[in-house]
Amino acid sequence: MPTRNALASVSLSSEQITPGGPFHVTLMVWSRSYDHPDPGHRNAMIKEVYLTQLTGSTHTLSNLRITDRYGIDETELWKRGGGGPEEGFKQYTEWVPAAGCPQGVPIAWGSYTGIYDERCLADPACDAMRLQTHRLPAHQIVVFNYLIGPVTFSFDITPSPPKAVRLVMGHIGGNGGIPARRYSILPDEEFIIQFP
Repeated sequence: MPTRNALASVSLSSEQITPGGPFHVTLMVWSRSYDHPDPGHRNAMIKEVYLTQLTGSTHTLSNLRITDRYGIDETELWKRGGGGPEEGFKQYTEWVPAAGCPQGVPIAWGSYTGIYDERCLADPACDAMRLQTHRLPAHQIVVFNYLIGPVTFSFDITPSPPKAVRLVMGHIGGNGGIPARRYSILPDEEFIIQFP
């Protein structure tokens, strides 16, 4: 069943294949950041996606697959997150080099991934504020992956079906119109979408 709230659209379905077994969940997420009345907020990305208000304090999540609108597997670009009544996915992944790499390089690369509103992609003034992949000194690189929705999160979870989704919108304002700026200065925003 699809629902729309705040700056995103979400479709959530869950099915228990066998009695007492896990629930197979399919969660599709679209960014609607372009609907924000302030043009400075329109190019934001959904950077965290959680099932929230789950029953119980521990959950088992398996058979995870995250795909973009073209069916390309993006699973490795997201990291598991949550705890307590939540299970979900965060945008940031990184790689720390093994011994033998240049000294003083704590992180070789960091990758930021999020769900982007395609209408911003079609608006040059909005899209120009995207944060850009850039190289840091000492063999480091920071990567930004803007995925056009829907991004589909498919997995099995126990012990209960989800009833709500919490989304975190980040990188709000992007570079603020200053291409050389590498990080957003506006705080994240979050909202919860409830399902009956």
